Amino acid sequence: MRARLIAGLRLLVGLALLLALLWWLLPAPADRQALLARIELDPRFLLLALAATTLAAIVTSARWQRMAEDVMGGARLPALVYFHALCLTRVLGQVSSTLVMDLVGRGLALRRAGAPDGLGHSVTQAVLERLFDLALPLLMLAWAIPTWQRQPGDALALTGFLAVCLGFAVLAALLLVPLTRLALRALTGLRRLLRRTAAPPTVPPVPRALALRVVLLSLLRYLFVLLQFWAIAAAVGVDLGALQIAAATPIGQLAGMIGVTPGALGIQEAGWLGALRWVGVDALAVGVFVLCQRLVQLANFGLLATFAWLLLRRRRDCPPGQVA
Repeated sequence: MRARLIAGLRLLVGLALLLALLWWLLPAPADRQALLARIELDPRFLLLALAATTLAAIVTSARWQRMAEDVMGGARLPALVYFHALCLTRVLGQVSSTLVMDLVGRGLALRRAGAPDGLGHSVTQAVLERLFDLALPLLMLAWAIPTWQRQPGDALALTGFLAVCLGFAVLAALLLVPLTRLALRALTGLRRLLRRTAAPPTVPPVPRALALRVVLLSLLRYLFVLLQFWAIAAAVGVDLGALQIAAATPIGQLAGMIGVTPGALGIQEAGWLGALRWVGVDALAVGVFVLCQRLVQLANFGLLATFAWLLLRRRRDCPPGQVA
């Protein structure tokens, strides 16, 4: 009962913060009334946003699988299990906690699917993924701030963007194995502290090709997320340039990692509001994007989770010897 009360209060805080942001952004009653009228839905870009979300989910679940199975030596499961668990926890994270769903919910989903690994193994792997997902937006932010302030040409901006991608790839590839060893040793120490049997930490050999694959999946995930947010903006009638979305996305992503409210409700919107105003988007367009991006993402992940669940159900019901 207490947990439900706290969850309800956190949801109310998030909604109140979102409404306060919209009120501050559009103080005039006429502007607030024009907000819904400003939305111009374009089905073509809605489909593009769904496609980008699908691709981002595919590469994210593929990275999760490679990290869990090949890098950390976990049990092997079908790729569809990872995809469904990722999409489902993304939906549930909007009404509970994105952070908890990333760190705990995904591991519980794998346990339910038959993975014998302990929850600590899944949490440790999720923390490592979280570090990569934190590092890349921070590096992009370090590129975005001077780039937007100096307004270089498109060629120089693109060169800087590609340099950040290359820098992240080198850094992540070098740190992947040391961080994995450190994380597994910490997990073993925690198990011993709790007086549980713990074998010495072992890290499977990580070939360069595997490390490069994990890094490339992280980069692809980020690029598809950029495309996703640009397509969502276009789908609701907000015209954003490539440099604008590339400069604003790191701030929106970093704000979304703060899991104080369910799905960082109100907090992520505050990040997007500040970022889009910083890159010169008018207040009414910002209000439209802030109001719609969460709804579109929730709908997309809901569709993907349902589709993956239907495929999993068909696979379980398929008689042996038949291809599902």
